Amino acid sequence: MKTVPDFWFEPRPWLDGQWFHPSPSETFTVSNPATCAHLADVIRADAATVQRAIEGVVKAQKSWRETPAATRGEILKRTAVLLIERKDAFARLLSAEQGKPYAQAAGEVDYAASFFQWFGEEARRVSGRLAPHPAPGREFFVETKPAGVAGLITPWNFPLAQGAKKVAASLAAGCTAIWKPAELTPLIALATAPLLAEAGLPPGVLQIVPGSGSVVGGVLAEHPAVRVLSLTGSTATGSALMSRAAGGIKRLSFELGGNAPFIVLPDADLDFAADELVHVKLLCSGQVCVTANRVFIHADVEAAFTEKVASRLAAAQVGNGLADGVDAGPLIHRKACEEVGALVTRAQTDGARIVCENRSFERDPSLREGSFAPLTLVTGVRDEMPLARDEVFGPVISLLSYATVADAVRRANETPYGLAAYVYGRDLSLCRAVASGLEVGIVGVNEWRPLKAEIPFGGVKMSGLGSEGGVEGIREFLDTQVISMPKPTFDHA
Repeated sequence: MKTVPDFWFEPRPWLDGQWFHPSPSETFTVSNPATCAHLADVIRADAATVQRAIEGVVKAQKSWRETPAATRGEILKRTAVLLIERKDAFARLLSAEQGKPYAQAAGEVDYAASFFQWFGEEARRVSGRLAPHPAPGREFFVETKPAGVAGLITPWNFPLAQGAKKVAASLAAGCTAIWKPAELTPLIALATAPLLAEAGLPPGVLQIVPGSGSVVGGVLAEHPAVRVLSLTGSTATGSALMSRAAGGIKRLSFELGGNAPFIVLPDADLDFAADELVHVKLLCSGQVCVTANRVFIHADVEAAFTEKVASRLAAAQVGNGLADGVDAGPLIHRKACEEVGALVTRAQTDGARIVCENRSFERDPSLREGSFAPLTLVTGVRDEMPLARDEVFGPVISLLSYATVADAVRRANETPYGLAAYVYGRDLSLCRAVASGLEVGIVGVNEWRPLKAEIPFGGVKMSGLGSEGGVEGIREFLDTQVISMPKPTFDHA
């Protein structure tokens, strides 16, 4: 059993390069969702604290945007190195706070570091261009400039990686930023503050304000100094923030909800597809916006595939993420367990059947107070059931039978969401055709985790706006300016 590391940070807002204690102040409690063990009482940022944070980043903006891009990039790349050097401590903290198994937490640290590295490299590649003018004797300069102050709002399921995506891209672009972590998982965000300072980030360039979404998010959405609002969260939260930000005509970059199809083609390697499906579904115990939510399996191979998935699900170990040999941890809180359980019960009432239910966590009496949900495999799921129609944030695999590939693609697209999808098969031409026909932002063909720092990621339809990662990610924080100039001439006489 691994232990929670000693804190190298303070559980309070980080403003202007130091820990800030607002007066008066109130706190909220952060606990381990596996055991309900107390981790910290965190000082909550109120509206006045957020206002002070905004004043700090506005003050730091001019100096930071004028800092050479190569210098900004070096700070971000040093942050990546420091994260990897201290991976174990960050992974243990992340596992304790969020609940995911230690191995998954260590993978998230690597993933977060990759974004600091990537955008550290991209910082020096931001450039403009010279464009021809239709009139004689003139030319255009097309330049990019930092958009200004960025408000960054991150979720509880990947609190370090999602923060790294937004922080690294905004700072690389020359923006100053305010990071509002989820109230359920603020510690890993606060833990990065001294790391960034050690890497050389000047005071005030990044402020970290743990607090309630309605207060902090509302101030960021409505304050005129905040020019970019970047959110990873639910579609409902995105819609609410969009309304509050509308008056200021802010730039919005939203990664929202999903309902990802996982299509197993008739010629697929069923063992490989079953392995991959269980991998993607056990990641963060299914609490992932890109997880496989609807598994479409051809009727001819449904029975064989069901048996393979059931055997793998039954062999997994559910428990405390800090314990050895754990494949899946708890859900984030008890209410989440109740919501997932209600969806499964409703599906049973409507004719679906549970063929596997892994409750291995019940063997450990120390987990009785934890927020655990069983790993569940459900067959006979139909498109109209809430289990298929809604985003299920839990370790439930829903199998939906199909007769033709065209039918599977059509049904996969019959959702207001379009974040991610997965296609498994041996005929790569058919896989490519199916992938092209899916209305989503990213498709993994025979790959359960296609998300990398090098490529853009974002949704279509109600799954979001804009992109994170790739060369596109930094553009969310850049404005374009065109300068029309007389073309210089040289008199040869």
